[in-house]
Amino acid sequence: MSPTSPRVYLDHHATTALSAGARAAMGPLLEDGFLGNASSTHSHGRRARSLIEAARRSLAGSIGASPASLTFTSGGTESAHLAVLGLGRAATVTSLWCDPGAHPCVVAAMESLGVERSLAVRWIPTSAEGAIDVRAFANVLLEGALVALSWVQHETGGVADIAPLRTLLAERHARWMLDAVQALGKISVAAESTGADALTFSAHKIGGLSGVGALWARGGSDLATVMPGGGQERGLRGGTENVIGIVAFGAAAAEVAERLAAMPSVASLRDTIEGILLGFGASPSIRARERVATVTHAAWAADVAGAELVAAFDVEGISVSSGAACSSGRARASASIARTFPTEPWRASGALRVSLSPTTTVRDVARFREVASVVLPRFFPR
Repeated sequence: MSPTSPRVYLDHHATTALSAGARAAMGPLLEDGFLGNASSTHSHGRRARSLIEAARRSLAGSIGASPASLTFTSGGTESAHLAVLGLGRAATVTSLWCDPGAHPCVVAAMESLGVERSLAVRWIPTSAEGAIDVRAFANVLLEGALVALSWVQHETGGVADIAPLRTLLAERHARWMLDAVQALGKISVAAESTGADALTFSAHKIGGLSGVGALWARGGSDLATVMPGGGQERGLRGGTENVIGIVAFGAAAAEVAERLAAMPSVASLRDTIEGILLGFGASPSIRARERVATVTHAAWAADVAGAELVAAFDVEGISVSSGAACSSGRARASASIARTFPTEPWRASGALRVSLSPTTTVRDVARFREVASVVLPRFFPR
C-alpha cells in the first residue's frame, strides 16, 4: 500500500460509519457530560426519558409502526433472542423452522428454544440461491410452528419474497419472526404489512452506534419476558437504557429515506465491483433472485481461503470480508452459506463479500479496481 493512498472501507454489511445526523444528535449530550437514568422521576431522568421516546418515535416513523410496538435492546443479537424466545415461551410450539441462511444469532436463539422444548431445529426448504421454496415448505409445515426468517440475507444480500410466506404462515397459524437487521435502509420496511409477529433491527447497520438495537412486536402478539430486570421497556427487557446510543439510533433512523434514495447509485457501484471480480473468474452467489444494492458476494471454485483474500486486500488498504464478521473474524467457513449452497461448498470458504453504503464513492471503486488488479492475479492467474 502506498503511504499516500487512503484506506478504503468496503465492509458496510458488518458495520457502517456513524452518520452525520447521529453524530450531530450525540454531540450536545457528550458535551453536557451527564445524562440521568431514564427511569428516574426527577428532571434529569425525565430529560433522558424524553430523548428515548423521541428516538422511539423516529424509528417507528421509519418503519411505519406505532412507537409503543418498539423495544430498545443492546443490538440485533439480543433482539433476535427476544423475538425467538419471547414468542416461543409465550405459547405452545409444535415445531421449529429456521431459514438456512439465517444469521448465527438467530440460529443460536432457535437452538436454545429447541433445547428448552425438546424440539430439533429444522431448515426451511430452499431452491436456487437460497430462495424459500414455498410449495415444499407448505408440504411439511404443520400448525403451531415457530418460524425464523431472514428478510435480507446478511452475506449474499438476497431478499426474501415474504408475500407468499405470509399467506402460508397465516394459514398454518404459525408464529414467526423476521430478521430485518440488513433490510432497514436498503429496502422499504413497513412492519405492519409484513405479517410477522416480530422484526429485529440494529443501529450500526444504518449509521448508528454499535451496541443498540430494537425489536418490533405486533400488537396483540404475546411475548414472554426473556431478560427480567427493573421493568424498563414496559417490562419486556430489563436493564438501564443506553440513552446516547438510542438517541443516535433515532437520528440515523430519520435518515433512512435518504439512504433508500441513494440505493440506485449504490447498485451501480456494486455492479462495477462485481464486474471486476467476474473478470478474475469469480462466480456471484446471487444472479437470479432479488438482492439489495449494497453487496456482492462472489466466490471461486478453487482451493483458496476467503480469509487469505481478505488479508491480501487489507495489506493493500482495502477493507472487505469473506462473509459475516462473526464468522470471518474466526477465519471459519460460513455455516449460513454452506447451508444455502450445499452442492457448492467452495462458496462458504473461498468468497469475498464486498459491501457498500451511500458513503461509498467512485474513487473508492477505482481504488478497489487498482488493488484487485494486483491482488487477484496472485491467486487466480489469467
